[in-house]
Amino acid sequence: MRRCAAAVLLWLAAAVLPAAAQEFPALYSVAGVSADDVLNIRSAPSASAEIIGTLAPDQAGVEVVAADGSGTWGLVNSGERSGWAALRYLTRASAEDGLALPRRFSCFGTEPFWILNITQGGAADYATPGGHTRLKAGRVLTSRNHGGHYLLPLKGGAGAVIRRSACSDGMSDRTFGLSVDLFQLDTPELQSGCCSLAP
Repeated sequence: MRRCAAAVLLWLAAAVLPAAAQEFPALYSVAGVSADDVLNIRSAPSASAEIIGTLAPDQAGVEVVAADGSGTWGLVNSGERSGWAALRYLTRASAEDGLALPRRFSCFGTEPFWILNITQGGAADYATPGGHTRLKAGRVLTSRNHGGHYLLPLKGGAGAVIRRSACSDGMSDRTFGLSVDLFQLDTPELQSGCCSLAP
């Protein structure tokens, strides 16, 4: 009897909390907004909160970093800060060829400043104020025993360990949903930062 009750509770939790169970960050497109209107980004997950930005009615590639407790509002970046958009007007993009992360995304860090523009299965362009290097990039591998942990292998003894966790760039009020540790084994060297799925 207890097993049956536990199974029913698990089924109910999955049924009533679909948004909370989704993994973030993820890319979305605006949908259901009139062509002559916009989707507001608000300072808090409430229709009465201050408007701090907008999304076009046909905008794609919107990165939703997290959902609020109700699963009805998504945290997005607007300019140099983060705000909330109604998830009922956002449609989640489907995964590309079964990839855990989009084929193209970027990671970056500060002090010193660096950026890594990644194309899975292609190249990763690493840039700092002092120069630019192009590395061959593999596909992101998912951890065998911990969901939300990934490895991006790079040529030359380099790689990036990426985790689904809140991250700040330290320079703005934007929030990101992926943190990264970029390593070079030959040097050895380690740099940490954030990643964004937004194109």
